Amino acid sequence: MQHWTLSYGDCSHHLDTMTMRGSRGAYRKEDRVALPRELQKGLVEKAASRFGNCQELAKFLNIPKSSVHYYRIGRLTLPVSILERMLEIANDGDLTNKVRDEEKRVDRTWANAYAMSFRVEEFRQKVRLPTREDLEMNDDLRRKAAAIISYVMAEGSIWMMKEKWGEHAANITFSDEETDLYEHFRGLCVDVFNYDIGPPEAPGNGAKAIRGFIYSRFIVEWLVDNGIPVGEKAAREVHLPKWVTESKDQNTWTNAVQPWCDGEGSVRRPSISGPRSFTLTQSRHTWLDLLNPPRHLCFRGSGRTVSGGSLRNVDIFGVPALTFLAAFSRSEILDDVLKLLRRLGLHPRIGVASIYLKDDGFWSVVWKIGMASSDTRLLDRLSIVTQRKKRTAIRSCAD
Repeated sequence: MQHWTLSYGDCSHHLDTMTMRGSRGAYRKEDRVALPRELQKGLVEKAASRFGNCQELAKFLNIPKSSVHYYRIGRLTLPVSILERMLEIANDGDLTNKVRDEEKRVDRTWANAYAMSFRVEEFRQKVRLPTREDLEMNDDLRRKAAAIISYVMAEGSIWMMKEKWGEHAANITFSDEETDLYEHFRGLCVDVFNYDIGPPEAPGNGAKAIRGFIYSRFIVEWLVDNGIPVGEKAAREVHLPKWVTESKDQNTWTNAVQPWCDGEGSVRRPSISGPRSFTLTQSRHTWLDLLNPPRHLCFRGSGRTVSGGSLRNVDIFGVPALTFLAAFSRSEILDDVLKLLRRLGLHPRIGVASIYLKDDGFWSVVWKIGMASSDTRLLDRLSIVTQRKKRTAIRSCAD
């Protein structure tokens, strides 16, 4: 096999032309030596001091400078041959003795796993993940974190990004008119997690919407730990976290319900001169198929929707339909929102707006919270509704 001889100073190295850079760098195919991080850092710095800096040491060893950097910070273990060369260059008897006492020979598989775990921890430290104690002690942090939870519950989802590694990502979607809400959510992520989701992106399917993404697996794991399920939220029992519902802070309640009112709410007026009301809706899937409720119900719209009023005199398995849906397919998350709205002094009412038949042949219930005109104006005064278009509509009402 052909070899090349390269020289630098008084040192010569033989490099296999068939492997070249891949075998020279941090991931060369040989066993490793695991050392305590500070001891490994001291060894690399002592060897580098002979040449002035780590870059010159990398040239001398004929390895990429990034490899020397990773050895120095402890992200990678040292290959046996590199360790021996560095000890020779450092020429320090005490340091050599310490290395011999602490060194642990490991194979490449272990070393690669160690490198991955170090990198994972490195990324974890780049984001802030508030603990329960942080949220209880810091009012501003708790209020902003509560808004993030509600935004993702109301307008976002969590999905599998890399199945092999079990990594998830999160996204949030607004209409293209809700740029103010997007920037608000973006600012919250920076303040709470030290993470910027970046400018809004188009959804890619031609819809008039904007989207943002959280690609940090650690932030997504934090969201899951705080009650946001992976996948279809409407098929699961979802609740606001207890540090929100059990909080005594009124501003925490306000921040928790604001994304629901801004994202899922709408301002309504029955007539041109009539007072405005406010409603917000949320779906909850059922296990009822096409044959339940009875097929004689009056469909409207696309032919898949049945109004809540049409269910008043209908039974499901011998039970009044509205009672049955309230018992088995109630929107738990909307119940949490309802309780917080009442704590804030409003008088909302909840009920079934409609049911609709999904593509899979099962029914889903649309639950609706409704508020009268006086409560609608209070939503504005308490800053529970912040979206520009909705606030304009509320303020233009005339009783």
